[in-house]
Amino acid sequence: MTAAPASDAEALSCAIAGRYAGRWARSVARGASGGEDGAPAPAPWFVDGFAGADLQRAALRGATPTAAAVIAVQALDDAAAGRARVVLMDEDPGLVARLAEELEAVGASSRVRIASDPASAEPGEIVLVEAPFASHAHRLAERMADGPALVRLAPLAARSLPWTALAPVARLPAADVLLRFPREDFEKQARFTGPLADLPPHLRRVVEGCSGFLGDARHGWLSAWRQAQREAGPDAALATAVERMQALLAAGGERFTHALRVEGEGGPVHLLLCSPHAERPLELNGAVADEGVRQKPPPRRKPAARAKVEPPRAPASLTEPAEPPPTDASPAPEEPRAAEDATAVLDLFALPAEPEPEPRGPDLAAFANDLHARHLGARVPVRDLLAGVADSGLAPEQVRAALASLKRAGRVSYRSLDAEGAEVEFLAQPRVAAPRPRRPRKPASGELGLFDEPEE
Repeated sequence: MTAAPASDAEALSCAIAGRYAGRWARSVARGASGGEDGAPAPAPWFVDGFAGADLQRAALRGATPTAAAVIAVQALDDAAAGRARVVLMDEDPGLVARLAEELEAVGASSRVRIASDPASAEPGEIVLVEAPFASHAHRLAERMADGPALVRLAPLAARSLPWTALAPVARLPAADVLLRFPREDFEKQARFTGPLADLPPHLRRVVEGCSGFLGDARHGWLSAWRQAQREAGPDAALATAVERMQALLAAGGERFTHALRVEGEGGPVHLLLCSPHAERPLELNGAVADEGVRQKPPPRRKPAARAKVEPPRAPASLTEPAEPPPTDASPAPEEPRAAEDATAVLDLFALPAEPEPEPRGPDLAAFANDLHARHLGARVPVRDLLAGVADSGLAPEQVRAALASLKRAGRVSYRSLDAEGAEVEFLAQPRVAAPRPRRPRKPASGELGLFDEPEE
């Protein structure tokens, strides 16, 4: 799915990440409230392994946006009532100090604590850690264990996030990973097409960092990149690397992944979401909609254009002259020009044409009809149903509204969408509820009926 072009793709991607943190926390709270036992829900974790990278990217392009970590802290305070364990990491001490200033500007300085162990975060704390994420990834994964967690990773360079550091958090049973793909490193090495041994030392380190990021020690991705670049251009080559990482995060189909391409100035930004929950990709769509950005559906292949075949011409008659008859060389008299419209000349205060109104939102009725036609007569698990509409650009509440409209019309049947193993049955024939029989009311004592006569 592709987000519509924006003035600054980096700033928009940071805002989307912050919005998603709030939606994720509300989704976690809904799941915890649906539990049968009365035990308190565990405090959710939010970890930004490269929290200062947004500030450094903004400085390189001369912009001053808010870091995604700060936006996420504000969203988590509203959604999780300030109970979340927040860990913000960066190996640059200057960026850590700037993060502390940003948090003080939003009124969160009282909760900030500088620590060396990110796993020591307590509910309600914001822990700033001056250390590389890769050195603490395994320790954090052990500490978060089965608890709900959202890990955002936006490295400046691919070598800062090897797959050996990403895999432990991406395999946690209740953790979501929101990854910003390091496009810049992959584009640097694309300028050279020679053998790896002939590359300059700095580019060789870039290629090795990309290989470590993709978990490909044999550099197999490089040959696929160069082949796609020769056949379809640099965008197709980048898509092969993004798809390779998405396949790694999917873990053989055990986890749900979603790729979002944010377009704008400075080049596109690719966000990859990995989650064990089927509705989380829809929450990412909702975060995009919260920013007022419309998503473009994935491009469809256009049918091949038919060649125009001219009809055969009839053979020329033998009686036709070989040359056309001579024409008069004198120029034809000019026709008088039509009188100009007086209103076009005298309308000195013409109003500008009104722009066409933009659609207020997606057509949920059309989406519901398409969903019913696609699964007609089948019983579909809710988990698979939500995974199948991740590329629709709809938020979870919009999908639920479409299913509710189908249920009111008697076209689907389900008891709950939140229960474990819930299913939706798409009915071939609308189910009409039978009218409830009414019992005749017993008349009260002394009450006269319609044809009763009063006693004298």
